[in-house]
Amino acid sequence: MSDPDDNLLGKADAFLKRYRSSAKPGKDEVPVLTEVVAEPAAPSSPPAPAGAAGSELEALEKRLRQSLLDAVGPYLTDFLEEPLRARIEDHLRRILAGLAEQLKADIDTLVRDAVARAVELEVARLRPPRSNRS
Repeated sequence: MSDPDDNLLGKADAFLKRYRSSAKPGKDEVPVLTEVVAEPAAPSSPPAPAGAAGSELEALEKRLRQSLLDAVGPYLTDFLEEPLRARIEDHLRRILAGLAEQLKADIDTLVRDAVARAVELEVARLRPPRSNRS
């Protein structure tokens, strides 16, 4: 007596073979894990459109570059603007702090020199002239 499961599997197999022209999978079929699939060779450079001249390729390249910059530019600006601003502000704070210290030291020196010179002149003015006693 034959097993009903074997009979059902045989019918399903026969049904599938009817619609399969060969043992190898076609273009539209998905390979299974037991089949070996060769990868297509990748071209070394993108193929040029048929009939495209050098100037046309350059124009295409410029348009493509501009399109990419237009598409990516706002994202890069948003991504880079805040960190760059923060770094510039940090550098400016440090530079200005150093400059302020240097200016303070220079002003202190100038004020001390001016006060010392003014005191010297005032002392010289208030001193009685030396008489020539010989």
